[in-house]
Amino acid sequence: MIWKRLKKGRKPEDMESKRSEEVADIIDRMPTQFGRWVAGAVVLFAMLLLLFGWLIKYPDVVTGTIKISSSVSPVKLVANTSGKIQMAGFAAQDSVAEGEHIAVIQNPAQTEDVFLISNLLKQLNPNDISDPEMRYLFPEKITLGELNLKYYTFLTALKNSCEYLEQNIFEQQQQSLADEIRWKKKILIETENTLKIVKEHRELSGKWYDKYSSLNNELVTTYEYEVDRNKMDYLSAKQNEQNLHKEMVSIQMQIVDTENRLLRIGIEKLEKERQMLLDLLAAYHDLSDNIKRWEEQFLFKAPFDGKVEYLNFWVNNQFIQAGTEVFSIIPKENAPVGQMLLPAGGAGKVKIGNKVAIKLENYPHAEFGYIEGKVKSMSLVTQQYDAGASKIDAYLVLVDMSQGLTTNYGQVFEFQYKISGSADIIVKDRRLIERLFDNIKSKTK
Repeated sequence: MIWKRLKKGRKPEDMESKRSEEVADIIDRMPTQFGRWVAGAVVLFAMLLLLFGWLIKYPDVVTGTIKISSSVSPVKLVANTSGKIQMAGFAAQDSVAEGEHIAVIQNPAQTEDVFLISNLLKQLNPNDISDPEMRYLFPEKITLGELNLKYYTFLTALKNSCEYLEQNIFEQQQQSLADEIRWKKKILIETENTLKIVKEHRELSGKWYDKYSSLNNELVTTYEYEVDRNKMDYLSAKQNEQNLHKEMVSIQMQIVDTENRLLRIGIEKLEKERQMLLDLLAAYHDLSDNIKRWEEQFLFKAPFDGKVEYLNFWVNNQFIQAGTEVFSIIPKENAPVGQMLLPAGGAGKVKIGNKVAIKLENYPHAEFGYIEGKVKSMSLVTQQYDAGASKIDAYLVLVDMSQGLTTNYGQVFEFQYKISGSADIIVKDRRLIERLFDNIKSKTK
């Protein structure tokens, strides 16, 4: 009780003085050995933290989704019409060459006949029908269904062209007229030579006629007879000369007329050949186009070399609906390519050549590892893609996989088209201390 009274009676100034003396005593006291160890440990820890923060690098990554494909993607063959399917004998995963037909949908045309005509058309050059026997390559009796009208129109045009070449009517006429002109020119030359003789005859007759006309009729007993005879001879020669002039003019007119006929026949020949060529070309391309449409409508044909993959359990003569995906053609093995969707967030840090770590869904990366690749190209603009309940803006990134499907663990995956996974684009390796200062910078600025 006495102590409590004394304590209650102590003044605040006495208490403050007491505490100051105790603090000063602690401060003035020299540190012990334990304190030195603690201080040294703190300094060492700080130095190690700075050292490892500088030495340890952690990759800065941008993540997106990826699908593995190839430079030539698989192609799905879709039925363009409804009907019963007729198989060509290919089983699933059989090799097929470009252009080979895998199956056909039942239709009025005989498939073999369509193929025969298609191959014959490929051998024919409609711009150069030099062999009239070409028409015999195309059969007259054939079953092409809805292509029959197109085929027989083409066959008629082809036969007309071949028969025209075989008969050669216009060229025969041209040859005949050319021969006629040549002979008439020879006749004209002969007539000109005859005219020269007739002219000399007429000049001599005129000379003797003038000579006898100038004589004294009393000195010549047969004066009148000689004068009349020379006059008749002169007039006859002059008439022959005039007749030859008329004949030469007539021959020249005939030559001109024949040349005009030859020119008209040449024009008719060109028009006929042009019209026949147009008819043949129109029929040829019309038939070719209709055969292509028939193939698109009824035929399943391999667009390139590869393997056939069934997209359902198909049997011969099974009915299928239009729009059904029936087959897929898998191209031959080629270099795999990664097709990546990169969200816009952080995509600005990505550069061409950045390393990509690909982790496939079918192969857990903790067990199998990841596949290495490099950024080959990146789109300049974003596109919107569905990401569950929302849409995201993403860039299209093409990833070069020069090492194939070999992982960093040495595992080699079997190539599968459209296998998906995630991909981390390693933008650059950053030190831990840089990341610390990034956080400080973002807080202070």
